[in-house]
Amino acid sequence: MQLEKIQYAPPKIPELVMKALIAAIESGQIRVGEELPSERDLAETLGVGRGSLRECLAILEFLGAIENRGNRKVVVRDADYIQKASSFVRVSNQTDTQRDFNEFRRINEVAIVELACQRATADDLAAIYEAIRHLEATPDDYMTDVEFHDALAVASHNVMLAATIHLVNSMIADVRRRFFGLQDYQQRTQDSHRAIYQAVADRDAVRAKREMISHLAIVEEFSEKYPERD
Repeated sequence: MQLEKIQYAPPKIPELVMKALIAAIESGQIRVGEELPSERDLAETLGVGRGSLRECLAILEFLGAIENRGNRKVVVRDADYIQKASSFVRVSNQTDTQRDFNEFRRINEVAIVELACQRATADDLAAIYEAIRHLEATPDDYMTDVEFHDALAVASHNVMLAATIHLVNSMIADVRRRFFGLQDYQQRTQDSHRAIYQAVADRDAVRAKREMISHLAIVEEFSEKYPERD
C-alpha cells in the first residue's frame, strides 16, 4: 500500500521561533527555570517581529513549556519537550490542512456559541462586546478578531474548548493576516460578529449557531479566493 505524501509549506515564523528557542536551550543560552529575556530583546536576538514572537510564546504557554510568573515568562520544560510540542505548529504548516481547520472550527465554535447562549454572564457579554468595539476601532488589527473568538470561548465556560480555541487562534494567525487588509472582508466580518453577539445576548442558540456557521463560511470563501502564496 502506498502512503499519501503530506505536502508542507515553508516553515512559518512560530515554528522557526521554536527551533531557535530549542537551540538556545540546548546551547545553554536559555536555562530551564530561568526567566526569558524581554520580548524586545528576545525578538531582536531571534530576528523576528514581536507579534510573531507572542504567537509562539502563546502556543508554548498553552502547551506547558513556559509559565507566566507575574510579569515574567519562565521556561519550565527542556528542549526535548519543546521539540515534541512543536509538532502542533507543524500541523498548521501542512499545505493540505485548511479544510481540516475549517471543519474543526465549525464543530467547535458552533458548540461554543450554543454553550455561551446558556452560560454567558454579564461580564462575558461585556467582554465579547468590547472585542467587537476594538475590532471596529482598529479594523486592520487581526488580534482583535482573536480577542472576539477567545471571549466567546471563555463565555462557554468549558475550559477545554476555551484553551483549544486559543491554541488554534495562534496557529491560524497567518490566515487572518491575509484577509485583514481587505475592506469587504472587514465589513462582512464586523457585521457577522455583531450578529453572533446579539444572538448570544438574546440567548437564542439556534440563531447563534446559524450566525456562526455563516461567519465561518466567510472565512472559507476568502481562503479559496486568496490562497496563501509561497
